[in-house]
Amino acid sequence: MTIYAEDPWQPSTDAMVALPRKDGGVPDEAVAAGCKYFLEVFVALELLRHFPVAPRQEGSDMGRCARLIEYAKWLDSDDKPLSRAFAMRNYPYSMLIRCNECGKYFDIIVTTGGSQKYRCSACGKEVDFDLEAITRKAIEQSKKMLRKKRGRR
Repeated sequence: MTIYAEDPWQPSTDAMVALPRKDGGVPDEAVAAGCKYFLEVFVALELLRHFPVAPRQEGSDMGRCARLIEYAKWLDSDDKPLSRAFAMRNYPYSMLIRCNECGKYFDIIVTTGGSQKYRCSACGKEVDFDLEAITRKAIEQSKKMLRKKRGRR
């Protein structure tokens, strides 16, 4: 499912959720409503879960909407630094990661940006983990999807 919204994006903008066309383009009902690609639903949900409006706070509906718009605009632009889109990252940050050696998941606490080593609680193997690198990779993939799914009629 994908969110389509009228341009310019604002908290008061009309939006809808629909499946993209089979060719990846904007569905007919979104085109008829004057909407264009905004974000995939799963991306919006993850963004709101991991990068809330204010550190450790949920914020208002308008604040959450503004956060999504900020990210969508950043994603649509090639000239903004990664740090601007994710300035709300608070350390320490707890996560669950997978050990490549034994396949088990274990909890970690990310205390700073950059690559860090964590010891798997099941097998003892050291695992290199870089949250910023993974985030960059996911964003680049999202940008590729954004460019593919922007089909217009």
